[in-house]
Amino acid sequence: MISFSSVLVLLLLLLNNHIFSQACCTVGTSISNGGERGILPVKTLSTAVTFQHNVLNTAYQSSEVIDDPLNRTSTVSNFNIEIEYGLVKKVSLLFILPYTNRTRETTVTNIATNTSEVITFKGDGLGDIIILGKYELITPSILSPLGLAVGGGAKLPTGSFEEENNGTRLSIDLQPGTGAADLLLWGHFLYGLPSISMSFNANFLYRYAGVNLDSYRYGDEFLTSINGSYVFTDFLALNLQLRGRFAEKDYWNGRFLPSTGGTYIDLTPGLIYYEGSFALRVFVLIPIYRNVQGIQLAVNNMLGTEISYVFDFN
Repeated sequence: MISFSSVLVLLLLLLNNHIFSQACCTVGTSISNGGERGILPVKTLSTAVTFQHNVLNTAYQSSEVIDDPLNRTSTVSNFNIEIEYGLVKKVSLLFILPYTNRTRETTVTNIATNTSEVITFKGDGLGDIIILGKYELITPSILSPLGLAVGGGAKLPTGSFEEENNGTRLSIDLQPGTGAADLLLWGHFLYGLPSISMSFNANFLYRYAGVNLDSYRYGDEFLTSINGSYVFTDFLALNLQLRGRFAEKDYWNGRFLPSTGGTYIDLTPGLIYYEGSFALRVFVLIPIYRNVQGIQLAVNNMLGTEISYVFDFN
């Protein structure tokens, strides 16, 4: 039987995948797996590189799938570098540097000539960095496998929001950055079941959005997830996550914007290989429910991978 300590270490170092990456027509906070685990032990450094490829080729009106009236499809690739360090006992600091590549294609038909043309818009570059501080209120132990942590931080406007394509400024959902500073509130709950090599955790992140220099304000977001993990060998574990994103409408020029905001619920299974301080995770996304404002494209396929390594300086 695998010990509780091995299960706990696995959870603290590996759980879980990227929450709600920013995507065309469903713009939101991007935060990596470090936002879904508890704090790191003091003088411990966790490093990770995460890649996700999102495909958006399904349009929704409210909760109904429709043919997109603009004939759009989109892809969003996210590349994150993540560093977290245990500063002192019960406190760790998480830093995330994202790079995004966003593409949107629109098919335009010329009725006179009965020909079609695909117009492509592309935006890429460094995104907005995230800094998140964590504080552990309840430390899990063998006698009481319950953990609770809270924290807060900010998303800083380091990414460009004024990228152009052929002299024309890209729409805000294709920009690598938002141009605004956001405040973040975070929480994490962990409960282990060592007798059956399973553990569960729950996470939430609330993003209070700021206003950029164009007076554009993204809608506030509430992100939450429930995760289960099962260790079935000395080097393999399964992870299953149910996650939800609840976004308000964006605001600009004195009004709330149509086709922004909504509710998105997904199932994200993953397989984790770990050996010592090294870990490799592969995961996919399965859409469960969408209920959007207006007409929006939404992520319907995602494949991701993460490589992580932990350094212990104690």
